Amino acid sequence: MADKNSSMKVPEFLREPLEAAQARLVEIEVEAQKVLKDLVQKGKESRKDVTVLVQRLSRQDWHMNELRDRVTKLRDQGMERAQELRGRAESFRSEATEKLEELQTKAVAFLGVATREQVEELSKELERLSRRLDKADKVRKTRKGAKRQTAEV
Repeated sequence: MADKNSSMKVPEFLREPLEAAQARLVEIEVEAQKVLKDLVQKGKESRKDVTVLVQRLSRQDWHMNELRDRVTKLRDQGMERAQELRGRAESFRSEATEKLEELQTKAVAFLGVATREQVEELSKELERLSRRLDKADKVRKTRKGAKRQTAEV
């Protein structure tokens, strides 16, 4: 009998939480049905969108030749655009190089430092002058030697 009483007391003890849980389950079921209805509705709308897309695509009769022509046209347009951009890049590069050279020249002029070309030109001029001096020195030595020989005779 104690078993019967304790089993009877347990359901009474759990009655309130059980009823609350059942009420919450009913609420969840109602919410789930709303969500399911919304999903079904959105699925129908999506199916309509897909149907419209398929119909639009099926109206365009795509043949291999047309696709090939379209791809060729796009490739040609891409090549033209690439040539344009290459030309612009080249002109930009040349302009930038010119401006850098001008800036370098201005900086060298401002700082009073010789450029490589100026140093090379100066070096060539020094070599030329050195050769002239060597020739002149040889001529003098030759003349001195000739004068000595005439004086000894």
